[in-house]
Amino acid sequence: MKNPKANPKPDRCVIYIRVSSTKQTSDGAGLSSQERSCREYAERSGYEVDEVFSDVISGKAADRPGMNALLRFLRKVNGNQFSVVVDDITRFARDVSTHTSLRAKIMDCGAKIESPKQNFGEDAGGRFMEILFAAIAAHDREKNAEQSKSRTIARLKNGFWTFKAPMGYRYVKAPGGGKMLARDEPLASIITEALEGFALGRLQTQAEVKRFLDCKPEFPRAKGATEVKFDIVTALLTRLVYAGYLEKEDWGVPLTKAQHEPLISYETHLIIQDRLSDRQVAPARKDIDQDFPLRGFLICDACGYGLTACWSKSGTGTKYPYYLCHHKGCTERGKSARKEKVEQQFETILGSLVPSIETYEIAARMFKEAWEARADYSEIEAKRLRTRANQIAKEIETLLDRIVRTQSDVTVGAYEKRITELESERAVLGDTSEKIAVPQRSFDEMFELAMQFLANPYEIWKNGGIALKRTVLRLVFAAPLPFNRNQGVRTGEITFPFKALRFIETTESKMVPHDGLEPPTLSLRMMWASD
Repeated sequence: MKNPKANPKPDRCVIYIRVSSTKQTSDGAGLSSQERSCREYAERSGYEVDEVFSDVISGKAADRPGMNALLRFLRKVNGNQFSVVVDDITRFARDVSTHTSLRAKIMDCGAKIESPKQNFGEDAGGRFMEILFAAIAAHDREKNAEQSKSRTIARLKNGFWTFKAPMGYRYVKAPGGGKMLARDEPLASIITEALEGFALGRLQTQAEVKRFLDCKPEFPRAKGATEVKFDIVTALLTRLVYAGYLEKEDWGVPLTKAQHEPLISYETHLIIQDRLSDRQVAPARKDIDQDFPLRGFLICDACGYGLTACWSKSGTGTKYPYYLCHHKGCTERGKSARKEKVEQQFETILGSLVPSIETYEIAARMFKEAWEARADYSEIEAKRLRTRANQIAKEIETLLDRIVRTQSDVTVGAYEKRITELESERAVLGDTSEKIAVPQRSFDEMFELAMQFLANPYEIWKNGGIALKRTVLRLVFAAPLPFNRNQGVRTGEITFPFKALRFIETTESKMVPHDGLEPPTLSLRMMWASD
């Protein structure tokens, strides 16, 4: 290390300024105020300021872009002619080892460190006081970090999100002070539709969730990107905060009901996690899906495996679309069928499911009766769920009392595991009771949405995009449809609503008297109760 006492008094200086976060750049001890203080000191000392170097980084960090640039500057010039002026020792470093390391690097360049508020001396007393001040700064930093973490944990336990607002939320002022999350539209509604679509199976894979988001121009992309990245999709599907709950086990924050409005229910979140753990999702070929909406839904009648699809080029260079079985060992392997023929056969089956006007009217009355039956049942069920949730709360209190009294770590661990399970169950019960107690929409709204689909799924298929076509397949058919090259697409099992409409259609003339039909109330109540 060079001895600065042997060097002549410097006549030039560089200024180093630092804050820990972007938020601090403009406060009372921000970058501009530090620079002003250092320039005033340089003027009083007769120094010419050559450069100003700055960092927005923790005082504990030793590897700093601004400091590295300062050291490179000193190595290029004659460091003996320079002083490094810092406003305060805490702005230089807030860690003893970092302070010592950075100070040694500057001294190796031949420069000296000065401050208008502390003395960076080379004698024993000066060095002792300098290290003492650095130790105090480190203690203050650690104490501030502890206090900040304690406040954050307390805020989390009270149900308030304390980190960067997740996509679909923004921060607003909370009624009792501080900030809380609020829905950020239209992103919140888009994310809700994507998450519920995946949970309910309308969007079967993460690839389909991605394509759904790609179709939403309001959904943000990375700079210069035209598509949503898969890691964004994964983050959306796995974040507990969207279910209206918080948890941070490493900080001792258990599953806690949040203060903000959830985008999905906790039960829906659990369904999503189960689906993610059950299957590994690979990106699907977007071009094939768009051109072949029945790909993966039709199965080969000979082997039972799903049909694939492809474009085949003729000798003249013209491309023709085909569906075919590609399963090894199948007698129909490689034998293709023209796309337009296969899809025409499918559309004939779909068109046959369109109900008559009379059937539609009867179904409307049955919907009304079922709605009323469901409302009565929901009140009873919601009361039962609330009772169970109260029982769980008492069980948790009992277990917490046992934890305080026990001396065994094994027993404590077992109690904590059971408490976690009970907290999760209570969350599901709470969400479910709230959801079934008050209908999200009126009967007229629900009736209109449901009957628009039941009245003519064929029209939705013909006029909708790939996402709507997939939805039609899942809501109309309970299982994939078999395909035989000789017999074509064969009728398969349809879902319950269309079974009911078909039953009404086939028995309509026998069931309906001239003065109308009174739906069987008891049977409908039993149907809802067993659902």
